Amino acid sequence: MNTISLKTRYYRAIPIDATGYEEETLDLDPERTAVVIMHCWNIGCPDGPPVDTRFCVGMGWPQATEEAWRVMKDVIRPVLDTARTTDLHICHVEADWMDSAYPEIESRRKPDTSQPNENWQKLIDRAHGPRYLEDSPLAQMRRAEMVAPEAGEPLFFYTEPLDKYFSEHGIDTAIYAGFATNMCILNAPGGAQPMAARGHRCILIRDATVGTETPESFPERLATRYGIHMFEWKLGSSTTSSDLLQALGK
Repeated sequence: MNTISLKTRYYRAIPIDATGYEEETLDLDPERTAVVIMHCWNIGCPDGPPVDTRFCVGMGWPQATEEAWRVMKDVIRPVLDTARTTDLHICHVEADWMDSAYPEIESRRKPDTSQPNENWQKLIDRAHGPRYLEDSPLAQMRRAEMVAPEAGEPLFFYTEPLDKYFSEHGIDTAIYAGFATNMCILNAPGGAQPMAARGHRCILIRDATVGTETPESFPERLATRYGIHMFEWKLGSSTTSSDLLQALGK
């Protein structure tokens, strides 16, 4: 496959009295580029555990959970289907919370035997629900089947093995899709911040993600817009699924 010419944008922060967006067409070598699908949990999806209103886990609230499923079905899956017909690499990143579902993947997670102080425990219970790690849908979640890895596509829990895979395959560019925009996409293991710090160019498909929106923030997509803005300012560039598919010749 020939070079991919991808339309992108980034946020120009300086001079601080004349900020704005800059558009830039990046020429990508498909053999040195990976689509990285991140944290596509199946809570509330047809193949996953149902939402339990006693707990705030996964995407948190019903609106964001439903939107994440729509994004997986209508945006991420078409990107994956097209990428699988090209020379692009496809990598998957998930949280090690689901290591029991993927015993073949190296996990460093250890049981937390610490005893949080009473005030901290009250805050955790207030935010997520008592015993949320044991009793919430988190205990049963795994990657949604709609965007699950196919044969030969690696799945990682941590930055180090993902970075090693990039190095071994000569990959220098990560095109991100998945969740949540304002949290994991930015800073979780395998996310844009740790990968950019290791020298990789990072691009976000901005319509292939949604943030942890509360019912109050969802109408304006405040968390999503914040996450995209932070990505475009400090970590890389963004594009759209339609621009990516057009660049791939779809």
